[in-house]
Amino acid sequence: MQKKKVAILINALEVAGAEKVIAQIINSFYKEFDIHLVLLNNTIEFELPVNDITIKTIDNTNLKLRKRAKDILKIPLLAYRLKKYLEQNNIQTCFSALNRSNYINCFLRILKWKGKILISERSHTSSAYNPHTIAGKTGRFLVRKLYPLADVIVPNSAGIKYDLTTNFNLTNEFSVINNPVNIAMQQKDMGETVEDHNFESFTFSHVARIEKGKNHELVLAAVNKIKNRDFKVLIIGQGPQEENIKAQAQKMGISDKIVFLGYRRNVVKYVAKSQCHLLTSDSEGFPNALLEALACGIAVISTDCPTGPAELLAGSFVPNRHFTDVEKSSYGLLIPVNDADALAKAMLMMMNDEALLTQYASLGIKRAGDFDLPIIMKQYAELLNRF
Repeated sequence: MQKKKVAILINALEVAGAEKVIAQIINSFYKEFDIHLVLLNNTIEFELPVNDITIKTIDNTNLKLRKRAKDILKIPLLAYRLKKYLEQNNIQTCFSALNRSNYINCFLRILKWKGKILISERSHTSSAYNPHTIAGKTGRFLVRKLYPLADVIVPNSAGIKYDLTTNFNLTNEFSVINNPVNIAMQQKDMGETVEDHNFESFTFSHVARIEKGKNHELVLAAVNKIKNRDFKVLIIGQGPQEENIKAQAQKMGISDKIVFLGYRRNVVKYVAKSQCHLLTSDSEGFPNALLEALACGIAVISTDCPTGPAELLAGSFVPNRHFTDVEKSSYGLLIPVNDADALAKAMLMMMNDEALLTQYASLGIKRAGDFDLPIIMKQYAELLNRF
C-alpha cells in the first residue's frame, strides 16, 4: 500500500523547541507517511532517518544574516518554489511550523494550490508582534491576511487559540495539540552523571536561550533579594544577552549564586538533580523546558505568562487570569510576570517547605504523563490522516 505523502515545512532544524517537536514528528511517522522535509535553510541539528525521508531546501538565507524585510519580500518566490515542488511530487498535504514558514505555506492558496494547508502556531502572537513597531505591525498584518487561508491552524496551547480567535479574529478550524515529552528517553538522559556541579547547596535550574523574552534579569533580581541564603541557580543556555546577564550578576555581587553552564546537549541531567526548576519568561507557547522539568520529578516555579504555564500547572486554560502574589496551583507555583518579589518569595517557599517541595515533585511526574510522546503523536497522526 502506497504511503500518504506529507510535506513538512520549517525554517531550519536548529536545536530549539518548535524544531524539536518537528523532529519528533518525523521520527515518529517516517514509516507511516512518505515525509518530505522542506527547509528554508539546510540546517539539521537533530538525528533524523535521513535515508527514509526526502529533504528539500528551497532557500539558502544565512540564518545569522537574515533581514526581516527581505524575508517578507521573498514569501511569494518561496511559495512558488514550494508549490512547484509539491506538484512535481504529487503531495497534497503541507504542514508548517514557525511564522515565516507558515506565511509561505498559506501563500500557496494565493497561488491556487489545491492541497491542504496546515500551520502550527507555537508562540503567543500578540506578544511576539509589538503593535508599536514596524516589524510588529507587519507581522500582525501578515497573520490577519495569510493565516485565514490555512485549512487548519494547530496551536500548541489553548491560550494561543484564544489569542488568535479573540485578538486576530481568525475563524479557521483549530486543532490544539500540546508539545510532547519523551518520558522514556528523558529517563535515560536523567541518569547521566554530572561532573561540573556538585549540588551540595539547594539548587534551582533555569533552561532557556539567554534573550530578552526569557527574562533572566528577573532571576538576578530575585536572587539578589535572598542572597543571604545558601543556594545556587544553574543557568543553562546561550544567547545574545549572555554577556550582559553575566555582567549584571557580577555588578550585583551575586556571581557566587549563579552558575552559567552555557549550552549543554543533555540539560535534563542537571534539571533532574536540582531541587526546583524556574521559568521566568515574559511569553511562551507551550514551554518544553517546564514540561521536561515536570517529567524529571522536581518542583517548578513559573511566571503565569501567555501562554502555556497556567495550562500545565493549573490544569486548564482560563482566559484573563490575574493575580498579584504567589499562586499554589495544582502542579507548581505560579507568579505574576516580571515580579521579582513574588519570585523571591516562591523560591523561599520551596527552600523552606520540604513537604511542598516533595508534593509538587510527585504531582509533576503525574502531570507530565498527560503529554507523553505516544499520546501527543497519536493526535498528530489523526490530524495528518484526516487531511
